[in-house]
Amino acid sequence: MEPGAVLIIVLAVFAVLLISEVPIAFVLALAGAVGILLTRGLDVTTSAMANVPFTAVANYSLSIVPMYVLVGVFAVFARIAEHVYTVADRLLVRVRGGLGVATIGACAGFAAVTGSSVATAATVGRLAIGEMRKRGYPDTLATGIVAASGTLGILIPPSIILAIYGILTGESIAALLVAGIIPGIVSALIYTIYVVAKGRPDQSEAEIIETRQRPLRQLPWRGVFRVGVIFTLVMLGVYTGWFTVTESGALGAFFALVIMLIELRKDGLRRVLEVVKAAFLEVAAVTSMSFFIFIGSSIFTFYLVSAGIPTAFLRWVTSLDISGTLIVALFLLVLIPLGMALDSLSILVIFVPLTYPVIHALGFDGVWYAILVVKGIELGQITPPVGINVYVVAGVSGVKPERVFRGIWPFAGLDVATALTFFLFPGIILWLPSVVGT
Repeated sequence: MEPGAVLIIVLAVFAVLLISEVPIAFVLALAGAVGILLTRGLDVTTSAMANVPFTAVANYSLSIVPMYVLVGVFAVFARIAEHVYTVADRLLVRVRGGLGVATIGACAGFAAVTGSSVATAATVGRLAIGEMRKRGYPDTLATGIVAASGTLGILIPPSIILAIYGILTGESIAALLVAGIIPGIVSALIYTIYVVAKGRPDQSEAEIIETRQRPLRQLPWRGVFRVGVIFTLVMLGVYTGWFTVTESGALGAFFALVIMLIELRKDGLRRVLEVVKAAFLEVAAVTSMSFFIFIGSSIFTFYLVSAGIPTAFLRWVTSLDISGTLIVALFLLVLIPLGMALDSLSILVIFVPLTYPVIHALGFDGVWYAILVVKGIELGQITPPVGINVYVVAGVSGVKPERVFRGIWPFAGLDVATALTFFLFPGIILWLPSVVGT
């Protein structure tokens, strides 16, 4: 059968399974298996289905995934986000829209130890949305702030998505993590400017005086300190080369575990054991899901490679009479509809292996492209119909998803403007990795 006809059949199978709400890992695996069968025959298909799942995950670099997930889960149980939020709220009490700004700060701080946008949105959302509603924030603005700021979790290091991008492409994971710092800060600052411009004083003068009566020394500064320590431990090894990226993640996870145990020490041994068990079950669930997606995507990629599709795609794209910059822009635009149907990891494992060789052949920097891809994925996490952060925020706040979607559009516009800035000025992304020398 002609490769073009097989590709159409595979895409049709993919679409039908996806619409039928089959888990994406099995969608990828089944569509890939159909493609291999039609392209290479039964013997190659059975061999691929037997061998590819093992080779897909038998990679030491993937051990970074459970390490970063451990950091995030332990940080949730250690109430780090709550402490950071409390400190930020107290310090920003007189700032216009201060509670919204405190929420953005808490998301950025918590993102610096979790690497997960879903965990960031869920944890900070439980703390912040109710407080913002009490102080007169419309539901759309309060939930929009959390849903959008939660996406910082996949940009500010340690980022699981950036680490996986490095595994898929061979780019330095250290350079990718360092490159995410300035874009993450810039994104948070742009959200902050919007909230300050949009907001108003959150409290009456009497409430401000009451809040300020609480001495600064009584604030839970330990949460801020702990964020700094975990971030430093993870990134120090990356900067200095003292540890591998995986070892840095393991060190951060160990310290997060110690923090969690210290925080729970007064709750009794039974409670501590229950929390530790729940934490490891959560890590096992997230890691298993990630690895299943890896297996499915590897089977799908095996079909693409065996059919020669990436090579044909590279030849076709590079033969177009358009500039390389326009090609990159078109790739990034494709991320928006992909984000409307797929989760971030699925987008990454499907999109990057197909487009990265083109980017590399055109002479563009892979680290620069990584941050732009992450910004595109961030946009997908808050756009309908999937918009996973929107549904997470709706779940923890009780606000209907359609109202949350209405609240995220200004932030989606800000994300587009920010991504365009990074696209036009690559130095914003590449300056810090060049200085650090990763």
